[in-house]
Amino acid sequence: MTFRKRLMTAALSGAIVLMMTGMMVSAAAGVLLGDVNADGEVTVMDATCIQRKLADLRVDDSYTEEAADVDGNGIIEMTDVTFIQRWTADMEVPYAIGVQPTAAPTERPTDSEGWGRDIFRP
Repeated sequence: MTFRKRLMTAALSGAIVLMMTGMMVSAAAGVLLGDVNADGEVTVMDATCIQRKLADLRVDDSYTEEAADVDGNGIIEMTDVTFIQRWTADMEVPYAIGVQPTAAPTERPTDSEGWGRDIFRP
C-alpha cells in the first residue's frame, strides 16, 4: 500500500471514530428524565426496570442511571420508582419527568409552609 493510501485510510478511520464519539455524546445528552430503558418515552416499564436493578435482577444494556435518578439526589431508590409511577398515572410530581434534565435539584421540594414535608397530594 502506498503512503497516500495509508494516509487516506488513517484519516477516514479517524473521521469515523470522531463521528461515533459525537453520536455517543449526543445520545447521552438526549436522555429523558425517567426514560430508564431509553426507548424514547416514560412508561411503567421504566419503573419496573429500576425495580429489577434494585433487586439485582438482569436489566437491558439500555439501562440509564442518569434517567433513573429522577429526584437528582445521586441515589437510585424506590422513591425514583414512585415518582415515575405517579407521573405515568397523571399525578402531580415535583420533577420534570419526560424532559431532558438540565441540572440536579439543589434541595428536596417541601410544602408551602416550609416544614420539609413531602408535597405529595392524593
